[in-house]
Amino acid sequence: MFEHSCSLCYIEITPAMNYELNFEYLIERLKPHLNQQQIDTVRHAYEVAANSHFGQKRDEGTPYIVHPVRVAVSLVDELNLYSATLVCSALLHDVIEDSDVTREAIRQMFNDEIAEIVWLLTKLEEVRLSEYLARIEAAAHTGAPIVKLCDRLDNLRSVAHTPKLEKKRRYIRTTEDLYLPMAARTNRYLHDELRRWLEVARADLMRIEARHEAGHE
Repeated sequence: MFEHSCSLCYIEITPAMNYELNFEYLIERLKPHLNQQQIDTVRHAYEVAANSHFGQKRDEGTPYIVHPVRVAVSLVDELNLYSATLVCSALLHDVIEDSDVTREAIRQMFNDEIAEIVWLLTKLEEVRLSEYLARIEAAAHTGAPIVKLCDRLDNLRSVAHTPKLEKKRRYIRTTEDLYLPMAARTNRYLHDELRRWLEVARADLMRIEARHEAGHE
C-alpha cells in the first residue's frame, strides 16, 4: 500500500527557506491532480497551520511551518500521493500539539477524516512513543502511518541542524528501534530513505563527539 513510484525530489533545507514560495510549489504540483475545491481546502489547511505555528521556530532557525510544508511535499514528490486528505493532514499534523486548535475545530473546518488523521498523529505527553506509533499503524487504512513516516524522515533529514546532542541521539535511537521496523511494514521507499538518513545522522553525531573529545584533551 502507498508504494513509492517516483524519483527523489526533496526541497533542500536552508535557514532562509521561503516557506510561502515552497507552499506555492506544492500547490502547482497538486493542480493537475486535484479539483479547485480540493486545492482551496489545501490552502485553508496551510493557513490554519501557518496561523497555529506563527512565531514558532525550528532548531535550524526556520519558521516552524517549514516542517509541515516539507512533509506535505514529500507525500507528493517522493511518493506520488496526490491526496488532498493526506496533504491537509500533513500540513496540520502538529497543530493540536502546538496550539489551542482542537480535534473538533479541525473536524468543523475540514471533515471527520482529516480530524481523525491529525488526532492520530498528535503525540500526547503521557503516551509512550511505542504505544503512539502502534496506534497510528493500527489505523493504516487512514494513511496516517505514511504521513508519520514522512514526518520522521523530514526530522531526521534536518536533525543535523540542531545544536542539541541529546536530541540527535534520541532521533537516532528511536528511528532505529521504532520507525525503521514500522517503515519496513509500511513502505519500502520510506524504509530505505530512513535507513540512509539514519547513517547520515550517525556520522554527523560521531564527528561532533570526536571534536568535543579532541577539545578536552
